[in-house]
Amino acid sequence: MKTILTIDGGGIRGVIPAAILANLEERLRVLSGNRDLRLADCFDLLAGTSTGGILAILYLSPKRYTGAQILEFYRELGPKLFHRSFAYKLTSGFGLFSSRYKEDALFDFAQKILGETTISEVAKDCLITSYEMTSRKAMLFTKSDTGKYGSLADYRLCDIVRATSAAPTYFSPAKVYPMSSANLKTEGVSADNIPFRNLVDGGIYANNPSMCALVEAIKLWPDESLKNFMMVSAGTGKADRSYPYDRVRRFGYIGWLSPILDIMLSSVAETVDYQVKQVCKTVGCPKNYFRIEPSLLNADVDMDRASEKNIQELVNAAQHYIDHNGDLLDTIAGNLLHK
Repeated sequence: MKTILTIDGGGIRGVIPAAILANLEERLRVLSGNRDLRLADCFDLLAGTSTGGILAILYLSPKRYTGAQILEFYRELGPKLFHRSFAYKLTSGFGLFSSRYKEDALFDFAQKILGETTISEVAKDCLITSYEMTSRKAMLFTKSDTGKYGSLADYRLCDIVRATSAAPTYFSPAKVYPMSSANLKTEGVSADNIPFRNLVDGGIYANNPSMCALVEAIKLWPDESLKNFMMVSAGTGKADRSYPYDRVRRFGYIGWLSPILDIMLSSVAETVDYQVKQVCKTVGCPKNYFRIEPSLLNADVDMDRASEKNIQELVNAAQHYIDHNGDLLDTIAGNLLHK
């Protein structure tokens, strides 16, 4: 049995899967009797988009952070990541003339936590989504590609974190160089002449990366039957904000700016959930797919609402799901340990 973990995008709402997966990791430790076990030890492939990509990378880090540590990273990072001074609000035109937030806090955090580690150095196969704006193509960071193309497909994890979470309007695009560029620098090639990737958040096409992960799994293990794949797909909370007709019909260009991203991200995630469910049902293994998608309860749906109060509400929503779905989490843990 090949096991796959996928994590959706959703900004600060990544606190929800971080909390639930920390709980799942603890259940795995208790059931296995191994206190050194980490979540990534139980999966063959980890995939993530945006905030989910950050989580996947943190789980895969050679530093072997615990789920509880990663949750605390999120609680600490959130208020710094989605903060802007009054001066920046003015110079950016409150997000109309440039990105709403500076990316410095995220990159500094990623570099501090992940150092110079590259995707080729992680212990498990992985897939992190992004989108290349210059060539207009999906960009999938995978460990498997480094085995085929070497340093041309190898990137620092801190750069991948920046790329997968560069949500349009929230952060500026990421300028990312492959490790092969280091050779060009030593040869004296001007920085202006070194090829780079112009990347934004993978959520614009794969906010739920489950289908991308399923295709990657088929590529990695072509001899495996689909019935031998088990997938755990973690969402960032149901976005149930309503847009009544009387309000929507008055939307113009400006009116659609904020809702369109919210609607696009949630609808893409829901569509992929439906597709994977149907694939599993069609091949006769519906019980091999687990979707974790809690209600937000009192938490705000906005992906940048990173106040201490809202972060606590996100934790509360995760705990409510844990309290009411203990049997499901035990089933997942049992299946992972006896695959």
